[in-house]
Amino acid sequence: MHKRGEMGVGTLIIFIAMLLVAAVAAGVLIQTAGSLQERALSTGGQATSQISTNAETIEVSATDGRGGNLTEFRQYMKLSPGSEAIKLDQVIFTFNTKDGTGTFKYRGKDSICEKNNNNGYNTLNVEEIDTDVTNAVNSYALAEDLDDDGLTDYIYVLNLSALMLNLSANGSIPINLDSGNISLVGSNVVASGAVASIGSTTYATIDLNATIAVANTIPANGTFTVTPYRLGEGYFSVVYEQKGTNWVNGNLQRGDVIRLCYESPRRVFEDEEIRLNFIPKIGTSTLTQFVTPDVISTERVYLYP
Repeated sequence: MHKRGEMGVGTLIIFIAMLLVAAVAAGVLIQTAGSLQERALSTGGQATSQISTNAETIEVSATDGRGGNLTEFRQYMKLSPGSEAIKLDQVIFTFNTKDGTGTFKYRGKDSICEKNNNNGYNTLNVEEIDTDVTNAVNSYALAEDLDDDGLTDYIYVLNLSALMLNLSANGSIPINLDSGNISLVGSNVVASGAVASIGSTTYATIDLNATIAVANTIPANGTFTVTPYRLGEGYFSVVYEQKGTNWVNGNLQRGDVIRLCYESPRRVFEDEEIRLNFIPKIGTSTLTQFVTPDVISTERVYLYP
């Protein structure tokens, strides 16, 4: 039996079409392989960065322990070996106790290791007012910056049935009493959980229970507290104890040693478990955990290692 091959223009066209289809398919495969390789390299780089970028804690201490408790902390840190640089403005720092958490952000490149509401560290805590509070001329300056504008807020007696909370740049809020007359000696004045807000923004709640001894004056021996709405939030500041060869202000670079300064969300007492977490946007978090000493009596107390 004799076999004949197909010949002619039609066969040639079919052959060329098959070659074109094969070429297109090969091109698609090559392009897909290249894209997958690029994605794999990118993902691998990101994974490596996430795993290798982190810091380590050198030491943690706190003051002032002479009263049996601690509020102001210092934490020394550096990059772990092989780590990439960490941008401090992309770090969240948490301070965890058995009954609460404080969450702090970086104050900024010009921050200092002092407690204040402008360029230092601070944490919004419950403020107990233990001095006489009278009129606007002698208004009480709050330690807590309730509206986070870097300016001092004030509270004072507005009239016989109300206080005034002055939020500096953000306006004033009258606080009405639940009962009592501030101008009447012997009157018991009460405000229970009075909410201080402007529009939809709440800044604090006010609690007051006192007996008037001098007309138009809230006495120091009463119960008078201001509780920030953003209780436990605040800022940490950073001081460079050592600068690496590639030092960049606002970064933690190789060779840098930094001192973090921050305030606890409440007083820390003896024999308490504390968890500190330094959480960069890219990389792994640094958990520092310890238990405070059985006896706290010195001005500076070393806590870790």
